[in-house]
Amino acid sequence: MARHLTPLLAAGTALATATLGLGLSDAAPAAAAAHTAAHPFPTHVTYQVGVMPSAPQPARDAAVQKQYDSWKAGYLHHGCASNEYYVSTKGDGDAPNNGPVSEGQGYGMNIVPLMAGYDANAQTEFNGLWQLVKDHKDQYGLMQWQLDGRTCKYTDTGTPDAATDGDLDIGYGLILADRQWGGYTADAKAWLAAFYAHDVAPDGHLKCEDDGPTTDTRPSDMMLDHLRAFAAYDPAHDWNKVVQRTEAVISSFTKSYSPGDGLLSDFVVGANTASPKPAPPNYQENQPDNIVGYNSIRVPWHLGTDALLNGGSTAAVSLATAKLEAACLKHESGGNPQKVYPHTKLNCTPYSTSDQAEEAGDSVGPAAMAAGDQAWTDAIWKQLSGNPFGDGYYGETIKMLVYVVMAGDYWRP
Repeated sequence: MARHLTPLLAAGTALATATLGLGLSDAAPAAAAAHTAAHPFPTHVTYQVGVMPSAPQPARDAAVQKQYDSWKAGYLHHGCASNEYYVSTKGDGDAPNNGPVSEGQGYGMNIVPLMAGYDANAQTEFNGLWQLVKDHKDQYGLMQWQLDGRTCKYTDTGTPDAATDGDLDIGYGLILADRQWGGYTADAKAWLAAFYAHDVAPDGHLKCEDDGPTTDTRPSDMMLDHLRAFAAYDPAHDWNKVVQRTEAVISSFTKSYSPGDGLLSDFVVGANTASPKPAPPNYQENQPDNIVGYNSIRVPWHLGTDALLNGGSTAAVSLATAKLEAACLKHESGGNPQKVYPHTKLNCTPYSTSDQAEEAGDSVGPAAMAAGDQAWTDAIWKQLSGNPFGDGYYGETIKMLVYVVMAGDYWRP
């Protein structure tokens, strides 16, 4: 659903909104007895391609733990019921009263299982995140995309609907939890069935939302590592068709509109045709949706991660695109991650240099790794330790997940 409704105000700049919602110091929600983590943090992974940051593994693990402590203290809150948790959008104004959006809920349901072992309360927190999702489903059984932080009521106009990025990460989080602790198989498969029925278009491409048209898509939803995991976990649905159609849209679009740089616009129309193209400006959001913006800055993170996990044979499209994007954004920024601008034209020139956000540079990290660019990887790793533009929920949560990938702790379920 909508990412940043006024994105030309830098997402990294904290908005003047009060911190609402209950903090983690309040009474913890009741939960089932925790199980031993099968993949306790740190679980070190050898990726299939690319390079790692030059920092030694113990230092990388420690950096992830430090970021997790900060992220958890700032953004993981009890929900409106005693057995719920939610990821607050504090600092970005994405929901009233710093409430949750499904995108953030999915992020949390990925982060918490990955940090189990370090966080002794991880399963309790995961169960609370999942409980809030179950308590706020739309007509198709997927999470209502935006909730008020005080009441947890749906706050957008019209009939409650779901957003594909949140739905993807919630499904992947359930698989992570099932591999980590066990006991989530039925929930995961039921969720994936609802996702396949309502977020996947007939030709296999990903829709932007469950009640939306079957003609558009959003490249920041193209989490091919998730889709490959779905295919292995859920043979009842043709996830390979979704993988193949997603790769075809990427290849066709970049060949026509960004052949030398591999960039994808925030929204794409004609996704059900042989000639997908950039959406018109202001297609879904108050920004130029026909270029890279606060949605598609996530593409190098997602495609780079897919390439790292699955290698150049299985993930050939992801690897090729990640290499192009890593090189383009290094050139745009002169190798300074702070100068990867959130709005970039498809010819890899800045749309605006007045808008800056840390998450734009952070997200390039997995692509730089997959591309084998040691200097670029190290520069991005160094930036992760700071917050130069005062990012709130969006930047700090993306940073958390990028940190896990770049540290070499992102295990495949």
